[in-house]
Amino acid sequence: MTNAYSLIQDNIRTDSIHLLHTPNPTAAMLPFRIFACGHYYCLKGYRVERQGLNNRLLVLTLAGSGHITYRGVSYPLTKGQAFLIDCNELQIYESVGDDWEIQWVRYEESKGIDYEFTINGGRFQPIALQRLGYVETRMNTILQQANHYAPAADLIMSEALCGVLTAMYEDKHVHDTLKMSSSVTKAISETVIYMERHYADNTTVKELAHKIHMTPYAFIRLFKRQIGLTPYEYILKVRITQARFILEQTDLSITEISEQVGFHNINNFIRKFKMLTNTTPLKYRQLNGGLYERGT
Repeated sequence: MTNAYSLIQDNIRTDSIHLLHTPNPTAAMLPFRIFACGHYYCLKGYRVERQGLNNRLLVLTLAGSGHITYRGVSYPLTKGQAFLIDCNELQIYESVGDDWEIQWVRYEESKGIDYEFTINGGRFQPIALQRLGYVETRMNTILQQANHYAPAADLIMSEALCGVLTAMYEDKHVHDTLKMSSSVTKAISETVIYMERHYADNTTVKELAHKIHMTPYAFIRLFKRQIGLTPYEYILKVRITQARFILEQTDLSITEISEQVGFHNINNFIRKFKMLTNTTPLKYRQLNGGLYERGT
């Protein structure tokens, strides 16, 4: 358990907004629960050094300049950038100069949800937003709903926050892809098409990498940067999606379907199918495939 401490020099303008929100009990069923949010006009000397808080913190820079140190790296913060951090870990963020305007949200996630890892991928970096107006509008929605006790307030806030986080992830993906050369992105795209057409083949990562003249390590790294999944994760998703279609539309046995989508061990097929769908192929067919219930 991280030792909690907080050192705050709260130099902000008097027209800054700081709102606390207590979620309704039913918010436990939502992906996010927001506990605090604000719109700060930070003055010279504003500084936060903190760790050990079991929340996530999202900060959007609207104007001026700031600076953050997190996970051993430091970054300047400028207009249109947003960052997401785990407040359990040591964080230091502060204003640079006399004017740093920010909007922020502190929240917790439901079990199994980890947008901090999804967005940062273990390597923290502020994200330059391509749709600043979209994100700012949703941040404003959160501020407007905070401290309101209308039945839908928590739902509205959770939906707005999800929009912000999704925009951050999309823009991180675009940024990472733009750093790759056009020839590499084209090669990866062509590989994806090949994989979708030959998903049942036993083509190895080494063979896929060789086709586009890359080492397996470089291929896996660049594939994930562009697609968001490793080659193995992607082909598995394609195979299971195709298996679902066959289960719904045919009366082929589970064994036949396993072979048809590229699995030559039925137990492995059932295990992977359940991992991605939370059910077995047979139960999936019973729920989605009409009358087809032939055994394996």
